[in-house]
Amino acid sequence: MKFPQYWKVEPVWAGEPCAILASGPSMSQQVADAVRRLRTVVVNNTFRLAPWADILYAADSRWWHAAVNKDLVTFQGKRVSVHAIGEELPGNDVALLRWTGKEGFDAEPGCVRTGYNSGYQALHLAVQLGAAPILLCGFDMHSIRNRQHWHDKHEYPLRDHGDGIYAQWIKSFEDLAPILEARGVKVINVTPGSALKCFPAMKLEEALASLLHDKASASVS
Repeated sequence: MKFPQYWKVEPVWAGEPCAILASGPSMSQQVADAVRRLRTVVVNNTFRLAPWADILYAADSRWWHAAVNKDLVTFQGKRVSVHAIGEELPGNDVALLRWTGKEGFDAEPGCVRTGYNSGYQALHLAVQLGAAPILLCGFDMHSIRNRQHWHDKHEYPLRDHGDGIYAQWIKSFEDLAPILEARGVKVINVTPGSALKCFPAMKLEEALASLLHDKASASVS
């Protein structure tokens, strides 16, 4: 059995705002362009909207293999996934986090709880990187006009999840929210119409304007 080298995450984004771009149906090129000046983590196929992002996160090793020799070559940032002993490795060019369970938060750098979805894990990673605040984009947690993603359905061997999975995802985030709040981590859900209610909600343009105001105030003081 091949044992991987795990990435020990350092808080190199300490105090920097970050946007996580998930692949919910509300995600768009306009949203990706709006957050381009922020630290950015893209989830799964959303790298196509933001090939300039700092990090591409995808949990499923099958996704990495399906993406090989396609347009993934356009992404120049760091590629990150999670690995549990006994599972297939995603590839030599992918930094690995250590799987330590499904629920909660692991403060040990480079360890991650999965929460049953890649968006949860991307948030976990952004916290370990020290990002603040963290904006959630494309975290709809429901279908829109029978679409689960902003992009077309996944091709074989990948598959789309059913709508029934959203309740489990939401419950995982609800359990995580008070843990992050106790750690002083500010998470803002800027996804319009999101079913995820455990984080403060704000319009994206208002959140970005607030960040600019805070930056200007800090430079004056």
